Amino acid sequence: MNQKKLLFRADGNSIIGLGHLYRLFALVELYKEKNDFIFITKESSTLKVIPKDYSIETISNTIDLIEEPYILSTKYSPKEYIVIIDGYQFTSEYQRKLKSLGYIIIYIDDLITNHQYADVVINHSEGIESKKYITENYTELALGTKYAILRPSFLEATKNKRIINTINTVFVCFGGADMYDLSYKATKALLKFNKLKEIHVLLGGAYKHNQIFNLQKKHSNIHIYQNLQEKEIILIMEKCNLAIAPASTTLYELCAIQMPILSGYFVDNQLNIYNSFTNKKAVYPGGDFSKYEEENFFKAIEKILKINDYNSSLKIQQKLFDSKISNRFFELLNYVQISTRKASKDDMLNVYNWSNDPLVRKNSYNSNPITLENHEKWFESKINDKNNIFHIIEYNSSPAGMVRYEVKEEYTVVGITIAKKYRGKKLAHLFLKKSAKEYFKVLKKPILAHIKKENIASVKSFEKSGYKSYKEEQYNGINSFIYKLEKNDYIR
Repeated sequence: MNQKKLLFRADGNSIIGLGHLYRLFALVELYKEKNDFIFITKESSTLKVIPKDYSIETISNTIDLIEEPYILSTKYSPKEYIVIIDGYQFTSEYQRKLKSLGYIIIYIDDLITNHQYADVVINHSEGIESKKYITENYTELALGTKYAILRPSFLEATKNKRIINTINTVFVCFGGADMYDLSYKATKALLKFNKLKEIHVLLGGAYKHNQIFNLQKKHSNIHIYQNLQEKEIILIMEKCNLAIAPASTTLYELCAIQMPILSGYFVDNQLNIYNSFTNKKAVYPGGDFSKYEEENFFKAIEKILKINDYNSSLKIQQKLFDSKISNRFFELLNYVQISTRKASKDDMLNVYNWSNDPLVRKNSYNSNPITLENHEKWFESKINDKNNIFHIIEYNSSPAGMVRYEVKEEYTVVGITIAKKYRGKKLAHLFLKKSAKEYFKVLKKPILAHIKKENIASVKSFEKSGYKSYKEEQYNGINSFIYKLEKNDYIR
């Protein structure tokens, strides 16, 4: 099964921060096993933080952003590459130009400002509603912590169920440049608590302050780290039973590890995450960190240390960050490579071969083999029938199956067939989902699916694509499940 290559595009330095780079690093690590990729960034980015094993291309600072999509298209064919972008500079106009050149786009967002032309928009802030977005009708929204952008080791950590009853070791991280030197202020406050035996401080790649290093010379229980690898960070976090961090990617990673966390914000894009996590009581509220001094940290830490039960917040973290996140990201990458088109006479032989496959015949209500002569007549009648919506499903531009809708007076009946080459790839529910999206653009009638009771794989595919169990009945004399999809229930 052919996979497109990936272009990752983000910038980061001490002025704009490194968050956009680090979020894409997480997706690179997730996807690089199965997809070739190039990481593209401006010359002005802090290149030393980019892992050395990445294939990197830099863009001259003199190139105007509006011209950039054309330059990319001359080197990286839209037929071969999917573009994954993260950054506020990638406006509606930038996305629209990429689309006009034929690119599939995945956009990482956290501000909900622009009209989105991307094929998929990922916003892993909790509590964001799809109605807040202005998008094209083809745009798929992947919202909330079920699409948390975490590096693979942190995704693996979500499988654990941690319990914490005592606090004596603290993790501190304010990432990037830490413009307010909150790492130093928080560490000074922590030193005032005798029960806190160790303080582990992770500094960002663009950190340029000095006072915390002088503090470390005076206190042997302060451990300072920079430019660590993913697994090294996890080992340090797992030693700790309290953390102080802003509502950023680091907060997500700490929640994956699971521990009591004092969190706050100091830039606008952290506010949504902060509000949702404090409302759910997943973290302890620190408010606006940009106004914090040592005394503010002291009072907030003192309040946390007086709490008797920390595990209620850990249980909420476990619900927000489940063990299926990586599966959802692989599904998104598959989803954007799926397209639908109306069946034409040129598809007749493909559909014939798919329909005559032994497994397809077994799961059909008429299991007899199909003759080519009968199929030709049937096929021609269906593609010309105004009450028949006949979708050919393509994966990366190759025919991979079909979804067909028989439109009745009050409802529509759906059927799906997948080419043998694409079976077992966990694509069926994505075929159904993509096809339903097209169906509901033109019709509002509910869709019914008739499934033989023994066809468990089909049941799971329909359920995963949003269909709900409707009833059980004899259909064509066979015990069957009937599943139903309403327009309002369609999983966007």
